[in-house]
Amino acid sequence: MALANKQIHICDDWLTVDCSDLETIYGLCDQMRKHDCWIEVVGGLRSVAVQFDPLLLTPNEAQALFERELASIAPTSKRESSEVQLPVCYHPDFGPDQHLVADRVGIKPGDIAHWHSALKFTVTMLGFMPGFGYLQTEDTIPEIGRLLQPRQSVAAGSIGIIGHQSCVYSFDSPGGWPVIARTPAKLFDANSQAPAMLSAGQTVRFVAIDKNEFEELI
Repeated sequence: MALANKQIHICDDWLTVDCSDLETIYGLCDQMRKHDCWIEVVGGLRSVAVQFDPLLLTPNEAQALFERELASIAPTSKRESSEVQLPVCYHPDFGPDQHLVADRVGIKPGDIAHWHSALKFTVTMLGFMPGFGYLQTEDTIPEIGRLLQPRQSVAAGSIGIIGHQSCVYSFDSPGGWPVIARTPAKLFDANSQAPAMLSAGQTVRFVAIDKNEFEELI
């Protein structure tokens, strides 16, 4: 990991360094979390951020420590990722934008379930709200883009897609991603030992189910 000479950005009690690929980000986060000097370690799509305690470290001291840790990070072997199989219903009632997405990718709306569930995704990060997953596929998909008019309410479990990126809404919320399906799975449970179902680096496969199965699992 050639990170020792990377520019570090400081904002209040956070330090951020740009990274070139997801494997580097995952590896860096794993190793940074082994140290107790950081309050939080957060991996993004192209960066890693760490939070320090301003009562214990000045920004200059935190930056110096971060630089030393970046210089000492050893290359890691390719991370073994776990796989999550997520049941998803592609019934048109749960996919209001299936016609739009089908038109953009050049398939029939009725083929959305077969097409999307055949893709393999990796969770790149969680954000926006607790448990909300950003997913990415290496398959080539035309740019779909966001909705011109975001919705005021998108149901929890909705599956959105804008191109090679998909997302899974963990709660009812506003949103601007075209929605093609919904999962009955509970993506965030504050009472659970591991509240978020998804985590960065996991492989996700969508398993198509019918509407009756959805109702049984909800």
